[in-house]
Amino acid sequence: MHNRDVAEMLDRAARILALRGENRYRVRAYKRAARAVISAPEEIEQLIRKNRLQSLEGVGSGLAAKIKEIVRTGKLPLLERLETGKLPPLEQNRQIMLASALTLVSELIPQLKELSGVGRVEVTGDVRRSREMVSEVAVVVGADDLAAARESFKQSDFLHQLSWDGNFCRAIHSYGIPVALYLVHRDDFCLTHWVTTGSKNHVQKVAAAIEKVTGHDLLSQEAKTMPHSFMEEEEIYELAEMSYVPPELREDAGELTAAAKGALPALITADQYRGDLHVHTDWSDGTADVEKMVKAAAELGYEYLAVTDHSRTLKIARGLSLERLAEQKKFIASLQEKYPNIRILAGIEADILDDGSVDAPDEVLSGLDVVVASVHSGFRQSRQKLTQRICRAMQNKYVQIIGHATGRLLGKRDPYDVDVEELIRTAAGTGTVLEINSSPDRLDINGDYARRAKETGVKIAINTDAHSQLELANVGLGIATARRGWLTAENVVNTRSASDLLPLLQRKKLNRQ
Repeated sequence: MHNRDVAEMLDRAARILALRGENRYRVRAYKRAARAVISAPEEIEQLIRKNRLQSLEGVGSGLAAKIKEIVRTGKLPLLERLETGKLPPLEQNRQIMLASALTLVSELIPQLKELSGVGRVEVTGDVRRSREMVSEVAVVVGADDLAAARESFKQSDFLHQLSWDGNFCRAIHSYGIPVALYLVHRDDFCLTHWVTTGSKNHVQKVAAAIEKVTGHDLLSQEAKTMPHSFMEEEEIYELAEMSYVPPELREDAGELTAAAKGALPALITADQYRGDLHVHTDWSDGTADVEKMVKAAAELGYEYLAVTDHSRTLKIARGLSLERLAEQKKFIASLQEKYPNIRILAGIEADILDDGSVDAPDEVLSGLDVVVASVHSGFRQSRQKLTQRICRAMQNKYVQIIGHATGRLLGKRDPYDVDVEELIRTAAGTGTVLEINSSPDRLDINGDYARRAKETGVKIAINTDAHSQLELANVGLGIATARRGWLTAENVVNTRSASDLLPLLQRKKLNRQ
């Protein structure tokens, strides 16, 4: 068994423990172990043979025993207990992050498909719209025999406290998360999927448009007055004389007016993403060395990766002194020869200091490929002070990207009090890129701000802020956020080829000389 296989199993355990609301220190322990294993300098089986598992940071005797069990059997008994064990204590009105909800979706859909009588299963509701926080996970379940499918739900070992209203069921998953199940005949699947995806206003307005055109009420008696069933959602919008609206936009926020005019943007897609401009390594507070991060990015098919470790002031994150930064830059240049198919960019995530200056002199910043500037302190400062700090940083011609501009941590810390509209205006005026940080608990800036930035002509960078190879996969969350912000490939700098990206990033410096 390879390091990645073990790390992914530990990471999955961490995500499920988090879903269940387990002790955060236990969750953190599994996350740290996953990072340590995937970043280990040797294959995990060799470490076991040498009795050196506990040399990995964060791996004590208990986790070492679990890792040995994984390697020996290919299983982690904890996961099996979590999947079939008793329910955890349930929190009222609990909100969960999109990333956590998607973790449950990845478990729930295969579980449902294994049940007798169940055919097609798709996620719907807030999760399908990629809302950053949700209260439940909703799915549409298609079946030919509804009675048999209902009985399968009842007999399952992962659904609890089932409550039925017709063919709609509310339940609690073994992981402690509320789920909503829309059980329908396969002929009604598409319409139900559409109705349950969009916001109430979006659905009602499209239905009203269809009734105006056809005289049929799409929403009455499950649309039994309609002359035919739908196979694809595009057919529904065609009846309304609109272009297809992607799920992320179905919020009644101007998308229907645009759809009626055929003016919806072609939203960015995952296959258009070419590289990450904000990652950390073990030179600061990451767990993987530079080469491991580069190899992981290359395996994802990236054209480039920017190494942006923390600057000297952020000592808690082992920020790089100017001497170590210069040393890292030389190391990256030497490593580039070994990886000709991916461009390794030397960069920094420089702290925005209390007076708005940046935590590295201009002569150092000028020699880097990528400069991300971020606030990591003074979160309780006044709105005026925080806004002035970030805006002054953007005046620096070497600062190309502002990282996680509002500083929020979903479910943990509110955004700091900053005038985002002023940040967007300053970014537009200085040619600074704003980041969508794809970390599951950040998604910062959010979709609304990204849309506003687009309207003002500001470019966006979708970055992961990854501290390990596993976290590079979080880019999907950032792309979903960008889609909620109406962004196209043209609005996002990471869709450029390496040869086009660097001149774009250097344009600010050249324009302000």
